[in-house]
Amino acid sequence: MKQKQFEDQHTPLWNEIEQILKNKAKNEDAATLQFPGLYRRLCQCLALSSQRGYSPQLTEHLHLLALQCHQKLYGTVVARPFTLHRWLLIEFPQRVRQEWRLLLLAMLAFWGVALVISALVWVQPEWAYSFMSAEQLNKMRGMYQPNAMRIGRGGSAGDIQMFGFYIWNNVSIGFRTFAGGLFGGVPALLSIIFNGMNLGVVAAWLSMEGATRGNFWSFVITHASFEVTGLLLSGVAGMRLGLSLLCPGRLSRRHALVASSQNMFPVIVGAAIMTTLAAFFEAFWSGSPNISHSLKYAVGGLCWLSVLLFFTFAGRGVDATR
Repeated sequence: MKQKQFEDQHTPLWNEIEQILKNKAKNEDAATLQFPGLYRRLCQCLALSSQRGYSPQLTEHLHLLALQCHQKLYGTVVARPFTLHRWLLIEFPQRVRQEWRLLLLAMLAFWGVALVISALVWVQPEWAYSFMSAEQLNKMRGMYQPNAMRIGRGGSAGDIQMFGFYIWNNVSIGFRTFAGGLFGGVPALLSIIFNGMNLGVVAAWLSMEGATRGNFWSFVITHASFEVTGLLLSGVAGMRLGLSLLCPGRLSRRHALVASSQNMFPVIVGAAIMTTLAAFFEAFWSGSPNISHSLKYAVGGLCWLSVLLFFTFAGRGVDATR
C-alpha cells in the first residue's frame, strides 16, 4: 500500500485520537471507553509505517501521537517528580500505621529493655559492668564531661567529618537491623533489644553524675527522635519481610516476599532519610558547646512532637494508590 492510500485510510482515526487528547471529543464518556482500542490501532499504524518505510515525518508524527496516548492512559510525565513526595508524605506514614502491631512490638523491645536496664543500673550501679566493660563506661563518662563536649569535633572540617561518620554509623545499624529481619524477624528484634540495652546502661550511668547528666541528655534529645525512629522502622520493615517468608499465606514464598518488599519500600526509604537527618543534627547541632541546654531541650521536644504528629496524622484520608 502506498503512503497516500495509507494516510487516506487512517487519517480519520488519527484525527479522532487528536480530538480526544485535546478534550474536544463530542461524547467524552464514550471516547474514554473507546480510547484503549484506538490506542492499539494507532500502535499498529506506527508499526506499519516503520516497517513499510514511509516518510520519517509521518512515522515521527505517529510516534509522538502514540507517546501522548501512552501518557494519557498510564500517567503523565509531569506527575513523576512527585513520586518521592507521595512516598514520604502519604505512603510512608500510611504503611507505618498499617504495621502498628510490629511497631508496637519494636517499641516495647527497645523502650521496655532500655527502661528496665536503666532502672537496674540506677538502683545497683555495679550492674553496669555486666553489660559494658569498665573501659567503655569510663570512656563514656569522659566524653560527656563539661570540658569535653566537642566530642570529636574540630571546626567546620571536623563537623563535616563527623557528619560522614554518623551517616555511616546510623545507616549501617539500620541496614543490619533491616537485613536481619529476613531471617524470621528474630535478628532484627535482637538488634533493637541490644540498642535499647546500650541506651539504658549509658543513660543511667551518665545520669548519676551531675557533671555528665546535662551534657548527655542535651546531646541526645534532638537527634534521637529521628535516629531511634529510623532504627525501629528498619526493624519493622525487616520483620515484615521475614514474616512473609514464614507465613506467605496463599502466595508462594517468592511472591509473598516481592509483595512485602514493594509494600515496605516507602518505609525503608523513610527510615534511611530519618537516620540521615539524625546524623545531620548529631554532627552540627547536638554536640555544639555554643548552644544552651535549654534550647537543645526545646528543639528536641519539638522534634519528638513532630515525629509523633507526622505518623499519627500524615496521609490520612488520602488514597495512596492514585
